[in-house]
Amino acid sequence: MLDSVAWKNSQSPPPLWPDEIHVWQSHLVVDATSQSLLHSHLREEENKRAARFRFDRDRDRFITARGTLRMLLARYLRKQPKDLQFLLGREGKPALVPESAGETLSFNLSHSQDVAVFAFGRNRNIGVDVERVRPDVEYEDIARHHFSAGEIQSLASLPRQKRVEGFFLCWTRKEAYIKARGGGLQIPLDSFDVSLEPGNSARFLGGVHSSWRISSFMVGNEYPAALVYDGPPVDLRFFILGRDTHCLPSAPAAQI
Repeated sequence: MLDSVAWKNSQSPPPLWPDEIHVWQSHLVVDATSQSLLHSHLREEENKRAARFRFDRDRDRFITARGTLRMLLARYLRKQPKDLQFLLGREGKPALVPESAGETLSFNLSHSQDVAVFAFGRNRNIGVDVERVRPDVEYEDIARHHFSAGEIQSLASLPRQKRVEGFFLCWTRKEAYIKARGGGLQIPLDSFDVSLEPGNSARFLGGVHSSWRISSFMVGNEYPAALVYDGPPVDLRFFILGRDTHCLPSAPAAQI
């Protein structure tokens, strides 16, 4: 089943211990003042990337998501958002350069429509994915091309009214694993199996090393999300960054 989580409103990250992963949700529609401040956090290469978006809506979402990521990272690390430097790993997965990260701070982010989810941990690989459930998606065709044979069978065995939900549960779990691995297209989506039945626990069913762990949860009522990480089990803590917190100064958080 989807994990029952308690989201806590917070303005700044608490200490992040080695046996924790912090998950944040944030809204990508913010007021003009917040948008301007978040834009000011970006570095030149991010501004160039933002300028390439054709539609204002997509550009604003990118700026808000990237600026919020920088703001949260800066508060964990006691740095200024614009001072952080990223590098791209395999398949373009972002990470902090060692000089920025201090003790290794791992992170990942995902956004869908106007919702963003961020995950932070220490010295581990992390992947997160969130998707808005859209009944108009041609889920059967997508599943046929990307899901494993077992997942296709499991999806087809669901009552028809549950299949769209099952599809998005499967998709977010598979994407979160791919992102945690940093393998991109090098890891075929049909090379491993995850559970997808609504009401059942999120599990890897095959094709994945036993060191990988998975959790599934909801962001609001329409957005299933999944978190994948490696290593020993951790405590997951869930936070909401309110729309009025983006403009808070980048005050130091407790050192990780």
